[in-house]
Amino acid sequence: MRAAPCGVGHGEKLWEETRFCSALVGDLLFLRERNRDIGLGPYLEVGTAGFWDARFGGGASLLLPVHDVFPLVVSFGVYDHELRAASLGATVFWGARSYNFTSTYNWSLGIYASGFRDLEGRDTLLSMGVELDGFFLAAPFIYGFQALR
Repeated sequence: MRAAPCGVGHGEKLWEETRFCSALVGDLLFLRERNRDIGLGPYLEVGTAGFWDARFGGGASLLLPVHDVFPLVVSFGVYDHELRAASLGATVFWGARSYNFTSTYNWSLGIYASGFRDLEGRDTLLSMGVELDGFFLAAPFIYGFQALR
């Protein structure tokens, strides 16, 4: 899950109005067998700017292991903006990203910056904020349920 203040703009003005942005993101990174390996794979994203501006799409992500625990993930994709305009988007993530040696699930926790640009209407969306894996939101409830058993 991503959450951040963001700026929306139109035409030459990149930031005309400030809103709250959030998004749900899922990715699959292949080619990794340890923390130091490069990863490559698809991602999907559903997001909003101000709770009424909907964007959804996906593309490709590239994980660059600049540090064993804190890699850099660069993503490029194609989006739809409120079923009226195609958009291009890019995101850079930096933070903790685990590598799970016994399962396929990996968690992430870090900061990101993203930008989107409509191809026709020239609307823009710029944001920088926090990416928090769903595990961290669900863990207190999972542990609480286990404690009650």
